[in-house]
Amino acid sequence: MKTNELVLGVWYTFVPGIQICVMETDEFLKYPEWITQRNTENRIKKKGVIDHLRKLFPTHLIVAVGELTEDDVWEDNVEYKKGKIWRLDANTRGLVWKRGQSDKKPETVLAIKYTSDTLIGLRNIYWAFDNPTATELAAEVVTGIFKSLRYVPQTKKFQDGGIVTALSYTVKYVNPTTFGDRGLWTGPDDDSITIDEFKRSQTLLAVVTYLDTIKAVDELLNECGYNSNFDATFMAALFLFHIKYGPFSDNVKQLCSIIAETATDEDGEIIAPQIAGKGKLNAVSWIARENGRAHDIAIPDRGKMDGFAQGVPFFCYWLSIAKERGLEHKQNQGPQGGYQNWFDTKFLNLTDAVDLVNQVNALEEALAIS
Repeated sequence: MKTNELVLGVWYTFVPGIQICVMETDEFLKYPEWITQRNTENRIKKKGVIDHLRKLFPTHLIVAVGELTEDDVWEDNVEYKKGKIWRLDANTRGLVWKRGQSDKKPETVLAIKYTSDTLIGLRNIYWAFDNPTATELAAEVVTGIFKSLRYVPQTKKFQDGGIVTALSYTVKYVNPTTFGDRGLWTGPDDDSITIDEFKRSQTLLAVVTYLDTIKAVDELLNECGYNSNFDATFMAALFLFHIKYGPFSDNVKQLCSIIAETATDEDGEIIAPQIAGKGKLNAVSWIARENGRAHDIAIPDRGKMDGFAQGVPFFCYWLSIAKERGLEHKQNQGPQGGYQNWFDTKFLNLTDAVDLVNQVNALEEALAIS
């Protein structure tokens, strides 16, 4: 059977909304990455990724782009004009080709172009291609959202998107009406929506809603430093603390610096908190004692799911004590009635809860996620 070759640079309609074109690879690489493309630089550093792309296979020659057919506005209020085209697939391959890390760079690729009159429509098509493993998904979705919002994190933890678990517990406590009792891991009620698509949408909503808090904690860690003691439980407490109280006070910054082991005294020596099994301690020492796990601890399941219910109230309480009473104040026990009771009855009684719900509902409508 005789076949005709496609003419280089000519778009052919396959079905409405989908076209194909043989184009020079360099022309394909001129298109920008999709707005929420995950951190390509980070992906190319992964051995499994680079090993897979080091040798050029025929399947690597098929790429995808997306074209906006009507003017539209993205979440960061940036307007994109009709006719704008992005790379929806082969972004990592493209970087490998640019860097010369493949055994060869193809001269041409077969591009499939998808069209939509909305950015949300193109985003959904992009999601169909962007399919990382479950362990990669959440963090890389966050880095893509940061990119789309033009937010450049200051610390590596945030640059890597390593805040998903902390953010999930934050929204679980602050707004279970919208995010569910499992936070970002709550499944959709609508069977027509896939779990992955729903999680991505909810993660996008959470990041947009609490971006000021995310920026504040990122700035706090950049200023004070952090170490392994700043696990997801403590990070969730920092998020919640900022949502409730706003900017971090000098006392809280000093507390975090001591926990991060970056605070020094007049002689330049690292400030080590007093840790004792009994007696009165200040907020720093209560947290340091918990981190050391050398005495009776309040978070026996730290690092596990139950550890968040134990640890978030504990950390929120001592952060609040540091803010309200200072680092000189000492006491020999936590709140009367226990940390969980204090957390439920006093800390979570946010004065702006109604406004927050209204804000999230408005964002849902604006982002066409609800």
